[in-house]
Amino acid sequence: MTDFVAGIMEKVQSLTEVGKSPKDMQKLINVSEVFYVWDIMVMKFDILTTVMIMENFIKDNDLKLISTQVKKGLITGIEDMEQIMQDHSIPFPARPPVSNHSTAILEDITDEFIYQNFFEGVQSFFPVLASGFMNSTSPKVRKVIKNHLLVTIELQEVIVEYGKLKGFLNPPPVYRT
Repeated sequence: MTDFVAGIMEKVQSLTEVGKSPKDMQKLINVSEVFYVWDIMVMKFDILTTVMIMENFIKDNDLKLISTQVKKGLITGIEDMEQIMQDHSIPFPARPPVSNHSTAILEDITDEFIYQNFFEGVQSFFPVLASGFMNSTSPKVRKVIKNHLLVTIELQEVIVEYGKLKGFLNPPPVYRT
């Protein structure tokens, strides 16, 4: 389906939402979509908390830039999911702390350890976002999930290239015939 057709479907859905009560809005989203929206939100909160904690220990300036990009992508996703949750009266999960500052310096928390956490955190979104997209029947929800899938792909590309550059990525063995 083209973006043009998807845009039309989203506008049609928006028109059907005009003047609807929260109870009526709940009828416009299926239970599977509610689960994925909520699950994606919980994951984003969990990973945002990890990123905020790890930022206290980053030494490498390039990793600090990646951390900022990951955090920005997570916050955008959180804001989009919050809007859907609010529109359809979906209960919100517990929010992470606003900030995490640590005065402790832990030698075990290296840039490589932080990188691995970012790498695995971003990778963990792929199955949930893909399943959420496949199981969504609402054009608005599908569009939000699709946008976050694309942002996640872009973040993964940056993280992989950084990992290769710094030697943090565990490459699979070379296949030789």
